[in-house]
Amino acid sequence: MENFQKFWTEKLKLVETIQPQYTLKKTPFSKFENIEFYNLSFFSYDNSNIYAKYIKNMQYRKLYPNKDIPVLFYFHGYPASSRNWLEKSSFASLGYDVVAIDFRNQGGKSKDSGSSAPSVFGHLTVGLDENIENMIFYKNILDTLILSKIVSSFEDIDEKKLVSFGASQGGAYSIIFSALNKNVTKCISLYPFLANFKNIYEKDNRKNAYGELTLHGRWFNTTGENTEKFLNNLFFLDTINFAKNLKCSVLFGITNLDEDCPKETQEKIYNEINSNKKSCIYKKYYHENIPNFNDEIVNFLLEVE
Repeated sequence: MENFQKFWTEKLKLVETIQPQYTLKKTPFSKFENIEFYNLSFFSYDNSNIYAKYIKNMQYRKLYPNKDIPVLFYFHGYPASSRNWLEKSSFASLGYDVVAIDFRNQGGKSKDSGSSAPSVFGHLTVGLDENIENMIFYKNILDTLILSKIVSSFEDIDEKKLVSFGASQGGAYSIIFSALNKNVTKCISLYPFLANFKNIYEKDNRKNAYGELTLHGRWFNTTGENTEKFLNNLFFLDTINFAKNLKCSVLFGITNLDEDCPKETQEKIYNEINSNKKSCIYKKYYHENIPNFNDEIVNFLLEVE
């Protein structure tokens, strides 16, 4: 863990030195008094062009003209995108500005400068046998931190009151982002991905996203000669290791029948959280939408700290 802490401390120092270039343009359909919709694009640390949706809560600003507004960071599942504006607008109704990033080369508009085109799956193994800096998931982490830096600089933003939300891949990034950003006060994570890699690899979990590791092993690690190296890279991306560093309040959803992100992996992440936390266990749910958890989210976000 000492190497883990040192590695990410150095990366946070790198982010501090970056003065990101960005553009913020109101969408053509943003014609309402109480809410505004923007396309946000910026150049990341490696000159990759990253996209995010930004929703500005004008109603809050009218009601509380002398009060800065908190921001909710929405992280999407794998492989997908920030998806629709309507879903994000629901969070704005609870008193937040909302920002939702597209992760590199998935289903949205963000492009990795080292790749020619988006792809369906395969992101977990990009750069796996090389250096961690070549891995897409590592790059995504830095993108979220740079995005936070941009949004926190906006007028009327309460940069000390950030919230993170996500499920699956988004659930992992919600925890990772919160562990690396001291200004996050609330973290929401549902059946998070990107964890317990050694056990997942040994058990040969072929379900959806983790199945990439099986195919990588069959094609490029046939006799196991590269296992130690790529597991070391994955160690620095493991959600379990980030969970240990959380300081904020956490709402955590666990699904007993999950075949994508196994229950035992979810529990390992949750058990490492030392901050104020609450788990919601759904015994008959798989890797899917959980209406009851959505209600828990509303209560959690409206709680006064």
